[in-house]
Amino acid sequence: MTKRRAKNSIYLVFLGILAVVLVAILLSVTPAGGWLYGAMRGAALLGYLAIFVAVLSSLYMRELVRFFGRSFVATHHIVAVTGLVFITLHPLAVAVAYQTWRVVLPRLGSWQSFLEWAGPPAWDLLVIASLAALWRRKISAWRTIHFLTYLAFILGTIHGVLIGTDLQSGIARWVAILMALAVTGTFVKKRLAARGN
Repeated sequence: MTKRRAKNSIYLVFLGILAVVLVAILLSVTPAGGWLYGAMRGAALLGYLAIFVAVLSSLYMRELVRFFGRSFVATHHIVAVTGLVFITLHPLAVAVAYQTWRVVLPRLGSWQSFLEWAGPPAWDLLVIASLAALWRRKISAWRTIHFLTYLAFILGTIHGVLIGTDLQSGIARWVAILMALAVTGTFVKKRLAARGN
């Protein structure tokens, strides 16, 4: 590993630690439940942040390659896989905490319940988008399928804003909404760029 790559990898680790510290502060400001409930909330927030960073990183491919000294895909995948792992741990912790697997299933009774429990469909879309990227050499339309990540992030934001414990305060809610708008803007910019090619 070159000195530059090692130095830039330290920045990536630093950002990860900073994210953990911010989530820990947010969890301590709004305490609720025991360690399992804290793990459930922490996994959701860390996964949400990692997916946000993964989506926005697609706008800065050249800059990230220059900064980290490795391919964009390698750096992007580290962040994306981290997000997917944490987002997967969230519903598993919820299922254990509430002692039911019903929480990992979509609710189709009404639009209100679907949006409140939009986490499971968001997770499904993330898995499909991730598999498309993994099998990109075998799936010609993988980029189109991978765009499901954006919809998944929006659904996850709606889920968090409607029933997420940590997004109920005014500031946290507005930050989540601004993040969702940034992801939407990223999608629009990438689609316009794709049409221009």
